[in-house]
Amino acid sequence: MTISACTRHLAVTGTRAFLPADYKNTVTPEYLSYAKWQFVHNVLGSASGVLATQAMLYAMGLGSGALPLSAAINWVIKDGFGQLGGVVYATMVGQKFDSDPKHLRFWSGVWLQTATWLEMLTPLFPHMFLVIGSVANIGKNISWLAMSATKASINKTFCLKENLGDLTAKHGSQSTAAGLIGTAFGVLIGATMDISVYTLILGFVPISIASLWGNYKSLLYAITPTLNVERAQLMLKDAIVHNTDGNLVFNAALLKTPRQVSTMERFMRKSSHVEPCGLRPGIVVSRQIDRLDHDLRWHRNSKDAQECISHMISNAFKPAASGLRKKYYYIGYLPQSTANAASNGNLYLWFDRRAGNMDTLLGFYHAIVLQELFSTCAACSGLQGADPAANYDLESKAQQFVECTADMFCDSVVQQGWDVTTMHFSKKSQHVEVETISATAAQQ
Repeated sequence: MTISACTRHLAVTGTRAFLPADYKNTVTPEYLSYAKWQFVHNVLGSASGVLATQAMLYAMGLGSGALPLSAAINWVIKDGFGQLGGVVYATMVGQKFDSDPKHLRFWSGVWLQTATWLEMLTPLFPHMFLVIGSVANIGKNISWLAMSATKASINKTFCLKENLGDLTAKHGSQSTAAGLIGTAFGVLIGATMDISVYTLILGFVPISIASLWGNYKSLLYAITPTLNVERAQLMLKDAIVHNTDGNLVFNAALLKTPRQVSTMERFMRKSSHVEPCGLRPGIVVSRQIDRLDHDLRWHRNSKDAQECISHMISNAFKPAASGLRKKYYYIGYLPQSTANAASNGNLYLWFDRRAGNMDTLLGFYHAIVLQELFSTCAACSGLQGADPAANYDLESKAQQFVECTADMFCDSVVQQGWDVTTMHFSKKSQHVEVETISATAAQQ
């Protein structure tokens, strides 16, 4: 067999082992770039793990003789604490694995490297091995759990056909190969360096940084087709604007696709609200009613503050006018709210317990429409003494606009490729009942 034939054979075998079948037609164009950078991330992550393990063994005195029984017990105990921490974390996070997979996948890499860094420090504090090792192992288990839980959501976005199982299997093959290469790389580095904690740390730092960079780069190619607060805001950006005549219009052609939004999404930080900007108030989603007074920083616990909150709640949850479509969301405006550094108050959006997916989508759309109307209304400036008549006029305009454009908006969202079968604006447990809200308002 010639060298060229042997090379072609190896290439075909490698493709079959590490890439989904017929990958050019069964996965999105972004998949190869994502897999490439994940491979870099996993190789370097494994290498840093080898150096950390070497440092921990050094801290336990393995190089000076047989491993004492107490050291072995400490090692087992720290592993037990780590597994317990992973269980607690999974209980706390829950559905966020589906709503913010890129955010949690990025931070899983940060947690892993932070935990590995703690392990690197154990030789400096050998008397605190159990404490440091336990905390580090909790971080590692949280990281591994987050990686595992977000893997399905991210892998699914690359599928063009029903080949999620094949893609997941190949992802496992890629991770295994990366782990083997990374382990060999870490062993090579450890063998060529003097056995001291300082030289190990010197080799660890650049590898750790490069691993995080690989994780970040890979997630730039992951596309999330479901909607949360940030992605819905980015989707609607430029689609709801004032025309040259000063009238508000909805341009379906400017509604962004999941691929366009993925390039704009700031997944390193979690955003559960819409930031205020100029005359535009912020949008706060599913705020606890009994904590609204915390958003009135300068008026907190005053009688005026309670009256403002009660008035906003009664206005937000009043029955819809006859002739309008029944809605299962509620929007209130609190001009005095300074939450999220707002200078013109905040809009508050709640969803009814009976709300379906399209109801929550329409509720957020309505809030964005109202926010855009505020951008041209100087008389509605919250902290400068808002004009109640002007606010009522804006609310009426927003309601009429949503009534006229709701069907076109919902159809356009589906046409742009968004998955509307699941919404991630808030937890179902945060949805409200009007009767409960009325009772809470009466106690304010």
